Amino acid sequence: MTRFKPTLQVQRLRVERLGAAAYDELFHQGVNILRGDNSSGKSTILNLLYYSIGGDVSDWSDIALLCTRVLVQVSLNGNVATLARDITEKSGQPMDIFGGQMDDALKASAAAWARYPYRRSESRESFSQFLFKLLDIPEASNEASGNVTIHQILRLMYADQLSPIGTIFKFEQFDPPLLRDTVGRLVFGAYENELYANELRLRQLDKEFTGVSSELEAISKLVGQTEQILTPSWLEAERRRVQEERKAIDLQISEAERVVYESGLKDSLSLEAQRRAYAEVQKLQGEIGRVTAAIDASKFEIADAGRFIADLEAKLRALNDSSATSDAFGKITFQYCPACYSAIEAQHPEHACHLCKTPFDSERARSRLVSLVNDTSRQLKQSRSLQKDRTEELGRLGGSLVELNSRWQSASDKLTRSVQAPSSQALQNLRTLQRAAGYVDRQLEDLENKARLSAVLEGLIARKGELNAEIGRLADRNAALKAALSKRLSVAYGAVEKEILALLRADLPREQAFIQATSVQFDFAANKLGVNNQSYFSASSRVILRNSFFVGLFGAATKDPSFRHLRLCILDSIEDKGMQPDRSHNFQRMLIAVSQAAVCEHQTIFATSMIAPELDIPNLTVGHYSTLKRPTLNIKTLRQTH
Repeated sequence: MTRFKPTLQVQRLRVERLGAAAYDELFHQGVNILRGDNSSGKSTILNLLYYSIGGDVSDWSDIALLCTRVLVQVSLNGNVATLARDITEKSGQPMDIFGGQMDDALKASAAAWARYPYRRSESRESFSQFLFKLLDIPEASNEASGNVTIHQILRLMYADQLSPIGTIFKFEQFDPPLLRDTVGRLVFGAYENELYANELRLRQLDKEFTGVSSELEAISKLVGQTEQILTPSWLEAERRRVQEERKAIDLQISEAERVVYESGLKDSLSLEAQRRAYAEVQKLQGEIGRVTAAIDASKFEIADAGRFIADLEAKLRALNDSSATSDAFGKITFQYCPACYSAIEAQHPEHACHLCKTPFDSERARSRLVSLVNDTSRQLKQSRSLQKDRTEELGRLGGSLVELNSRWQSASDKLTRSVQAPSSQALQNLRTLQRAAGYVDRQLEDLENKARLSAVLEGLIARKGELNAEIGRLADRNAALKAALSKRLSVAYGAVEKEILALLRADLPREQAFIQATSVQFDFAANKLGVNNQSYFSASSRVILRNSFFVGLFGAATKDPSFRHLRLCILDSIEDKGMQPDRSHNFQRMLIAVSQAAVCEHQTIFATSMIAPELDIPNLTVGHYSTLKRPTLNIKTLRQTH
């Protein structure tokens, strides 16, 4: 059967008390029914299942708290992994992940498992991020709602008993409307994190644009006070004129000194000042050499690391694609040998190549794939962090080099003047020339300042143009994204409404509004459901309506690959609020029909105390019929053992 992405399927659930199994059952694709008497532990099993795949539960039943750990073997877009979590009354517990089947996981050492926290940090990704990566679900977040987790998505897959029957999402205390809306859009396939990232970037660009405009206005006013426009050509011509004037003064100073020497009026030179100036120049030259060498080494490391990161990214893309490639090529069979053209026997050993009969284990290959994705993702995150540090260090070294070059030029000029310009207090002419030289030097400094100001002005003008262009590009992109997402939201809403209407009309004739249903209203942000703009019904009818929403969303997702639904539906409330047996049986049959109409891999799991007789068969049920004397969790036997 076709596999839509994302698809999560439960293959085996194991609940332990101090290492021994209190519950260990296999699940299958399609419909899975947990049947048993009331208060025999069916809801406890579904809560443990929800928790094992990423849900957040802290309010456990007393019998569940006697257990210590829950493990689940799952298929994540075809990749098999085993997830494990400790059972505790504290929320936000981490998850241990093993790349492979549960039998191998139970025998594996602790080093073969990877522990992921519930919440992400700068140094560690959360288990939601890792699962999203394997499920091909984009990360969704915004400033108001925060990061969407696997727990939030599962709230639209699990209809439990304790949540209010008039609401959509599984109940929790802190539940902001914007978060619910984001989760709903994500599951509907109408959310793109690019839109949020672009909006953040636009805010940054707008802020920078305002700052650049203000700085540009201030510098323009300052430049406007001068009569001359500070163009590069004018500044260069003026610099050459002043330098020629400085050379002429230097010649006059040399002549004045010659006259002083010849007349015997030469004063003693300050050799100590010359030595100090020379020592400063040598020191700065050494520092410049060291910083330049460090910059060259840093550039080489950044280039080398960049190639390594690109290789890791390519490897991660290849790993994510390998599962789909394996699925596609694994189905190819030959009728004739490609070498000798002889007919190939149709019968061949299971788990072996039908052509050459070589044994292979596809599940072990998928297990290695999960581990490789895990290791490569962690290595890529660390490499990117180190590359960021190298880039920041290169920027710091560049700034140091600019400062050292400026200091070296100043020290060099000082040394040149100390060597060339003898100090004599006796000659007024020499003093006058030296003052003139100082005035010209100040003119040169002023020109340098004006040149820097002109460069800053040109840079600001160019940056303002770049910002304006990028702001326009991002605004256009966001407008296109919003239009596409709005269209997708409308299509998804219509598909889900169609499925719900079919379920309500197929209900036993107990509710007039359901019989005459023409429209269904559901609002993720408001967390409300309605039919024909009506929301008040009998308690049992509201149970039917809420379950119909979950099944309708599930049914639409099994026919449309654009949904980011897990193609998983867990129901624990089909007989809540005084549900009659015949009405419950009818809804169970509708669940079977939805499963049979699916065009992709899927799984629905529900609990009932009044199973329709024709559904009580091994192909549809899981485990034994639970009773008060023989509950789902075998705690009594374990207590006697321990």
